[in-house]
Amino acid sequence: MINIEKILRHNVLGKLLNHLVVFFINILLVHLLGASGSGPYFNELYVLNFIVFIFSAGLDYAAIALLSQEPLLLTVIRRMMFKTLLFFAVFMSLYIFIILPQYNNYFNQPAVAILLFSVGNLMLIFYQGILSALKKFNQQNLVLVITNAAFLIYLLTIYYTDRFIAISTGNIQLMYAVLFFIQGIILYFLARGSKMQVSVSVSWAVFIRSGIYIMISSLVYFAFLRVDNFFVEKYSDNITLSNYVQCGKIGQYFLYFSSVISSTLLPFIAAETIGKSYLEWRKMMRPYIVLLSAGAIAIALVGKQLFPLLFGKDFTQMYTYMMILLPGFVCLGILTLINAIYIGKGNIRKILTGDIMALILVMVLDTWLVPAYGAAAAAIISSVAYCMLLLYLLTGFKKQFSLPAKRSGIIT
Repeated sequence: MINIEKILRHNVLGKLLNHLVVFFINILLVHLLGASGSGPYFNELYVLNFIVFIFSAGLDYAAIALLSQEPLLLTVIRRMMFKTLLFFAVFMSLYIFIILPQYNNYFNQPAVAILLFSVGNLMLIFYQGILSALKKFNQQNLVLVITNAAFLIYLLTIYYTDRFIAISTGNIQLMYAVLFFIQGIILYFLARGSKMQVSVSVSWAVFIRSGIYIMISSLVYFAFLRVDNFFVEKYSDNITLSNYVQCGKIGQYFLYFSSVISSTLLPFIAAETIGKSYLEWRKMMRPYIVLLSAGAIAIALVGKQLFPLLFGKDFTQMYTYMMILLPGFVCLGILTLINAIYIGKGNIRKILTGDIMALILVMVLDTWLVPAYGAAAAAIISSVAYCMLLLYLLTGFKKQFSLPAKRSGIIT
């Protein structure tokens, strides 16, 4: 019998260890790029991530849904993902090296860095999806921890030696992109199946349909979580932007912690192994909700002294914005746990409806208030919107447990 709680616990610990390393990478990048340069750079990466999400077409979620029903589809799904990856690489190459040089008014990082970061991110999305569907969580965690630790050592070497003087910002950005590309390549090989003859196949229509609604919802959700950064970028200085962006990046840990749990449970929910009752879900999630709340309390207690110590003397504004955003971040963490049930049951419509309404609310209020009141207004608007979205999705949540997981006709 599969010990789901043990698998969940190991995956959470592995992912959190990896993201602890990523956290220190982020701190060093802030110091190496400077307080005025790090905010715009991370916003550039958010734009690239948005493009990657579009081309991912939700195929990682489709892989989890389909492979949980028919593991023999692995070879076929890998082949279809690889074709999508090649198409994306060609598209981005044409855009970056032909179109962008003539019309670029935004990106400041090297063209090769844009390409490697984008392709590497798409590979990570695809093949982490496959490895999660195969419940190979420890393998992907080990790869990410080792490669990120190696990159962290590289950054420390630059920062604490004379090489810091010689290396350019563009080279740091390029090496960061190379990191993602290397990770994607390794996970590609780890996601290989056996050489046995595959007896089933899946059409492109079924494959895309299995994930497209989740992809659209994820795009809207991604925009909802990031759009305030771009209003702050437009109406504030780069120092304020960098402070605000780092609040968002710390807030991502609330989502990341919950998304690790959700992605671990998703194959089991899709296969109806768990998620049969609200009481079962609440019992399993209670310790993680407590940890989310404890994390917020810890930040509130030590953040004022800690943020300038970690990021530098220019990050004194960060604590003010973080205190406004913390209630919303806790709500987002709980929201991510709830979304796993909606997705596992195949009920994406309510998630998408809530995300669209929340995005529209944030954009309208940011357009109205941020020009006059700056980053503080953006933080208040976003935090309130995060809490409202959680309340919306809590309505009717218990009913999801009485529904069967939505299954697809996959064999052709």
